[in-house]
Amino acid sequence: MSLRGENLSWKTRGKIIVENVSLDVRHGEFLGLVGSNGSGKSTLLRMLAGLRSPSSGAVFLNAEPMALMKRRDIARQMAFVEQQADTDDAITARTAVHVGRTPWLSPLSPWSASDDRIVQDALAAVDMIHKANQPWNTLSGGEKQRVHIARALAQQPETLLLDEPTNHLDIRHQIGILDLLHRLGKTTVIALHDLNHAMMCDRIAIMKDGRLWDIGTPDDLLTKETLRAVFDIHGHFVTDPTDGSRFLRFAA
Repeated sequence: MSLRGENLSWKTRGKIIVENVSLDVRHGEFLGLVGSNGSGKSTLLRMLAGLRSPSSGAVFLNAEPMALMKRRDIARQMAFVEQQADTDDAITARTAVHVGRTPWLSPLSPWSASDDRIVQDALAAVDMIHKANQPWNTLSGGEKQRVHIARALAQQPETLLLDEPTNHLDIRHQIGILDLLHRLGKTTVIALHDLNHAMMCDRIAIMKDGRLWDIGTPDDLLTKETLRAVFDIHGHFVTDPTDGSRFLRFAA
């Protein structure tokens, strides 16, 4: 599974939001998109997902121009989880996850017991089976986000794109979701707000003012100099003496 963006730009009302970004997402890698608010992360993700047509440039999915692909064919290979999504429909959490099976259904392939199992497994993966039959409008923001991730898993894509999926989750579920995404072993592109979460990525792509600042491993890129230049903060690495893991400590 390959995903590539070539010279992607997007502008609105004469304002450039993303400018001339090219990147290759490696098969099976966990790629984090990081950058300050307004740096273009969400817009870039939506172009990579085929949900926003670039003003210029192109996206290729398995070497095929995505602009020429049918939406159903894209949805069978890729799932997108928005930062926030809601509905006024009177549905349950389980019904929301059912939507993930839509690309695989047709008059010749109606809903089956296999689809039920896939939905159940997706709900279990995000720890939401106990809320499966609860009305959507009674779920908390974090619970809704976990259901959205379950919907994406029910889609059974090869590639997952997620826009800051941990924003509304408590710390236990933040860690749980990131651990789950790693264990799935799928090609994953994830926009992240927390730079400590970015340390868990294979590579990170740093966005600044709509441009790709740099791409590489977190250890190589998240330096004191980059933190100051991109995020306007001071910080340094701290090593956990118990397991050797590294995390960022910030200073004013």
